Amino acid sequence: MKKLLGLSTAAIIMSTAGVVSAASNPFSDVPADSWAYDAVATLSADGVIDGYPDGTYKGGNTMTRFEMAQIVARAMAKTDIDKADKALVDKLAAEFAEELDNLGVRVAELEKKSDNVIFTGTARLRYDDGDINATNPNQRKGDDIASHAHIESWIKGKVNDDWTAIGQVETEYNMQTDSITAYNGKGFHVNKIYMEGPLFDGTLKAGRYGEFSSYGRIIDTEVAGLEWTWGDPNEGLSGALTYGRLSHDERNMAGTTFEGTTKDGADSYGIKLGADGKKAGEYTSARLKYNFSPVTAMGVTYGHLDNLTVEESYAADGSLLNKYSDDGADIWEIGLNTTLADNLTLMGAYTTSDRDGVYDSVGDEIKTDGWFSELRYKKHDIKDPGSFAIFANYRNVGALSTIDATVDYTENIKGWTIGFDYVPIENTTIEVFYINGSQVNATTSDGAQDVDIFRAQMEFYF
Repeated sequence: MKKLLGLSTAAIIMSTAGVVSAASNPFSDVPADSWAYDAVATLSADGVIDGYPDGTYKGGNTMTRFEMAQIVARAMAKTDIDKADKALVDKLAAEFAEELDNLGVRVAELEKKSDNVIFTGTARLRYDDGDINATNPNQRKGDDIASHAHIESWIKGKVNDDWTAIGQVETEYNMQTDSITAYNGKGFHVNKIYMEGPLFDGTLKAGRYGEFSSYGRIIDTEVAGLEWTWGDPNEGLSGALTYGRLSHDERNMAGTTFEGTTKDGADSYGIKLGADGKKAGEYTSARLKYNFSPVTAMGVTYGHLDNLTVEESYAADGSLLNKYSDDGADIWEIGLNTTLADNLTLMGAYTTSDRDGVYDSVGDEIKTDGWFSELRYKKHDIKDPGSFAIFANYRNVGALSTIDATVDYTENIKGWTIGFDYVPIENTTIEVFYINGSQVNATTSDGAQDVDIFRAQMEFYF
């Protein structure tokens, strides 16, 4: 049945859309100088009304209550109306309650489909300048400058009332080399793709998703497998169980490479995540979090890697550094976050693994534990222009204490960071920080090197 809407009713419904300017007019019988022109054109563009097959609107015709109820249902499905307009829609809904009830499934279906698929994303511009590359630590000290543009896009679609399909696509452009350099040179990379839904009073993720330990000090990267979470992470006790395979191929523990000659003649080695010759390692974890109060919480994570492969490797003088091994490893994280005073928060986390007996480029045993702590003043909010946060942190992170931490430029580094986040306009942030310190273990035969990193970046959220 075609909708027949009087011009006066169009003006009333227009207020629910919160619009002030007109779209192009699709109806031949509504002149541009009509007092209802803006209402009719805008509501047609928004899909709230339509006309007759001959392209006319017939605004003088009388509307049935059922036809009016259909328009009210469409107005109810809109999610971007303000409080006053919402009150008007509620009054109309009360008036046409019986007709809306008769619409039944059609109304429910309309409301569901209005937000069935959601697209969001982040665009980032970044500049790095410093010794020991700020993204993946180089072996040798040098003045490394790197800048890139990065975009990640998310799509979330409701499969049914319970299950959601989620995907994330990323791409990165290197401004120095004028090329796509991330993800083995691929133009686009599907970083995450998984399903999420309820299971046993908890939530199940299945597919390739982002795994995060209690404070991101063990792991903050993609895992292909299953994760089951339960409880409210902001109240009382909550937890998660994970089983899967690390998705990054040929990655070293903490992303760190050491200078040295391997048995097959290569000039560097690392502690590879996974068995020799295989692309990725299996990862199993369990984590718990307990909120003592609205401002204080503690978290603990246990993770297990089936294999960490160390190649047979030799120092510059030919002496043996490491024998070949592919044993697994257990790794633990414990942390605490609390509010010390108004606008002042503290976070600290400790990680350790049992994978000892591996040596760096000068023959010192690679450190298996790590500390990370941060003091933060205020909190920035992308919806609040002018908001900001100032932070300072200290870390002493051994390469065998973390798989892939949230801030990967701090792996195998000890030292201080100071920086700030600022929101100049809505949905935009600026972050600037400076790191000063040194390597925990030497990645070259020259010994542990100093580390100085400056970063400035702007992120846009859409």
